[in-house]
Amino acid sequence: MSTGTKDKRSKRLLFIMIFGLLLLNIGLIYQLVTKNSELKTTKTELVDTETELEDLKEVEEELRINLKTKIGQNAQLDSIIDVRNRELQTKVTKIRKMLSSGNLTRAELDKAKGEISGLKNQVAELTLEIEELSKENQYLKDENYVIQKQVESEKEKVAEMVLVNTELTKQVAVGSRIFLKGLDVKPMRDAVFGDFKTTDRLSKLDKIDIDYTLANNDIAKKGEKMLYFQVVTPSKSTLHNKNSRSGTFNFDGGERLYTVKKVVNFQNSNEKGSFSIPKTEGMTAGKYVVNVFSDDHKMGSSEFTLR
Repeated sequence: MSTGTKDKRSKRLLFIMIFGLLLLNIGLIYQLVTKNSELKTTKTELVDTETELEDLKEVEEELRINLKTKIGQNAQLDSIIDVRNRELQTKVTKIRKMLSSGNLTRAELDKAKGEISGLKNQVAELTLEIEELSKENQYLKDENYVIQKQVESEKEKVAEMVLVNTELTKQVAVGSRIFLKGLDVKPMRDAVFGDFKTTDRLSKLDKIDIDYTLANNDIAKKGEKMLYFQVVTPSKSTLHNKNSRSGTFNFDGGERLYTVKKVVNFQNSNEKGSFSIPKTEGMTAGKYVVNVFSDDHKMGSSEFTLR
């Protein structure tokens, strides 16, 4: 091969190498430009979230102020406020975490704005709900106050009817007790002709008839009531009759004797009752007093005299 031919081949190879390097450089420059463009695009997509963080802070502050003015009015209302507040605070934390990440794209920012807008609506709805509940709570307080005053007024009226010359505080305490409307005690003798007749002579006495009527009381509890009848003799002792099942009952911190006890079914209908106590051995002439007690108070009394 001649020298000229070798030089031509060398020049051709050199040209091919230069052309190849040129293509390689072009490819590298293209990739560099593309990467740089992508970086610029990425930088363009990453956005500032400072404004949104301020909006979120304002929403949170508005929520805090609204709840602060309403808390403490009512336990049930406070419970509702607490639950809703915790729900909203969870959303606030989520949005703040999103905005504070430092790598937020435009799409992510739009999503965060939507979350903040939805949060504002929820705060407004909660504020309105609390206002309605507060109004309802105040209405119930006012209504309860009126009812309470009406009840107190009625209690005072009832107390004035059932007790005379008693302090107002004692009237309320005894307002639910039952009392006697009437108590009629008659010493009786067996007539020769006809029925029994009244007598004032001990020698003629056969029995003591007792008739009683309960007074109505609208606030007294209905049901069975135990009445204790105590016949006090002229010697201040309590007449005992084993046949009438006499015994003792607790009253005013101690025990007292009773002559007869009776169970009555109080239904606030002026219940009536009657019974007889037979003449008891040892009875003497003089004044007798019949006292009637319930479990916690003296209901009434009557008296008669035997000579």
